[in-house]
Amino acid sequence: MDNNIDNLNTIASMYENKYRIYKEKYNTLKNKINSFKFTDNLIWRRAEKHFHPGHIDVSRVEQAIINAPSSYGLQPFKVLKITELTTKEKIKSACFNQSQITECHTLYIFCALRNLEERIEDFVKQTGFINKKKYMLEYIVNKSKVPDQVEWAKQQAYLALGFGLAAATEQKIASCPMEGFKPDELSKLLNLDNNLVPCVLFALGRKKDGYELEKRFRFKDIIESIN
Repeated sequence: MDNNIDNLNTIASMYENKYRIYKEKYNTLKNKINSFKFTDNLIWRRAEKHFHPGHIDVSRVEQAIINAPSSYGLQPFKVLKITELTTKEKIKSACFNQSQITECHTLYIFCALRNLEERIEDFVKQTGFINKKKYMLEYIVNKSKVPDQVEWAKQQAYLALGFGLAAATEQKIASCPMEGFKPDELSKLLNLDNNLVPCVLFALGRKKDGYELEKRFRFKDIIESIN
């Protein structure tokens, strides 16, 4: 009886090992396929001028924005989310009446923070990383490293935008990053806190066919090897 149980355990262990090996091979292959899919989708991605009506799931895009890298992990920006058509219509004039504003499913406004000292205080309070406070404060007031705090915060916001674009592309969600707007006018229309400085818009929606986009062009010498 004991021998039979031992034999069954041996067989079970053997199949368990085989399952683990096949699962690892499957995951490796899946990752390779997904990586090819992502780069193919980058070619598919365009800065859309129009969107087709309909719902899209933006949850993974938002997770990518939240988990994007930033200096010290400080995330010195805020991302405002607009889905209501009435709000989009209200701000359309501040965006040179571009159709993407009202046609998109979701519009994000990336805003740099003016008060970085306050952001550092919030960061330390929520993370408990008291030892980082001194270095972060010294860094942001060092003019040789951070000549302009708002511009530095905008750079961090653009990193998050890039990850949001990548996540949208991975899922073939149509998108358009937009710098064509009047920040001061937009802030007034939305009654934004003075601590927020709008720096870039990010429109997401369903891809619309039947209209012509200008031909894609890419410089071939963007990446250059140096020794």
